[in-house]
Amino acid sequence: MTKNPQILSIIESHMGHGTYGNLMREYFSKTSSCQVDFQWYNDERELPTKILNRLLSFKFPNEWIQKQNLDFNRFRIMTGFAYMARRLIARKLSQGDYSALHLHTQVMALLSVDFMKKLPTVVSIDLTAVQASQEKTNPSFRWTYTPNVLQEKRVYEAATRIITTSEFVRKSVIEDYNIDSEKVTAIPFSVKLEAFSSIDRSKRSPKTRYNILFVGGDFKRKGGEDVLEVFLTAFSELAELHLVTYTSIECQHPHVYIHNNIKAYSPEVLNLYSQADVFVMPTYADAFATVFLEAMAAGLPVIASQLPQIYEVVSDGETGFLVPSGDRHALASKIRYLIENPTLGREMGAKGRKVAEQKFNAQTNFQTLESIFKEISISQ
Repeated sequence: MTKNPQILSIIESHMGHGTYGNLMREYFSKTSSCQVDFQWYNDERELPTKILNRLLSFKFPNEWIQKQNLDFNRFRIMTGFAYMARRLIARKLSQGDYSALHLHTQVMALLSVDFMKKLPTVVSIDLTAVQASQEKTNPSFRWTYTPNVLQEKRVYEAATRIITTSEFVRKSVIEDYNIDSEKVTAIPFSVKLEAFSSIDRSKRSPKTRYNILFVGGDFKRKGGEDVLEVFLTAFSELAELHLVTYTSIECQHPHVYIHNNIKAYSPEVLNLYSQADVFVMPTYADAFATVFLEAMAAGLPVIASQLPQIYEVVSDGETGFLVPSGDRHALASKIRYLIENPTLGREMGAKGRKVAEQKFNAQTNFQTLESIFKEISISQ
């Protein structure tokens, strides 16, 4: 009898990655064809590792240096995370008999290429270093990402399979790193559809105020400041605004509600989705925001940014609207249009729910990942 694959999975825990890891853990707890040992990358941290990470995450006080990455902050932080992951991988491999590795994201693999050469490895990623350099840094300073790019290239070459969360990222892996397209597969981040199945917008009682929902841990980067300013300037007498974020925000307006430290799929956040009329997050930089999928699963129209990866999620004019990042006039215009056309908003939300069911279903997408785990384990 063939032994079921034993997969060691090391996962980043920050923001959307934590949601991804929890959904993945839930799916594989119910399947018997693969046994997956899930570990957060920062589990079982030793004191020297904690000290090293604190030193590597030091930020230079000059904001301009930070913005241009001249302090190599991203490389230093990634190295610290990769070291934590390596220590954990080494410890787990010494304790158990695994048939394959799963590392999410590529950061977990940066210092573990030697392990990847011994065991078949799936690396899943949501953004490459090349793309990060293009999003975050002035073209004159993109060379500062060279160490990141070189490290990532070693990882991609050593990986048995690479899973990307979008075609946008898949293209970068293939073209920017010269990786064989046959081993790169796009499987988007997914949503737990059944968590939103009880939401029925046709039975909602009429409200006096339009309900705008924003969910973004990093408030500034996710466009939260733009949403708040647009609301206070143009909609404070027409609507109410709910802001879900980890960031501490000072706003005393009676129609602005701030929700800190609410977890994904908690009763609190599901209730906010059910009460909202529109989901708004005009992010400046994002790999693949899972909150868009949650909003679509909840049947909400989505207002998002005109970023290449978001075009794969939100269809402009169909399931919502896309606006230029930072364009508060365009943002206000689209919010106002939906307020004045509530039927259109409901129609967009219904279309978004169908897209979530067809493309972003966690059950279906994790089945594909499961088949890849079995495939690489058998070929060992």
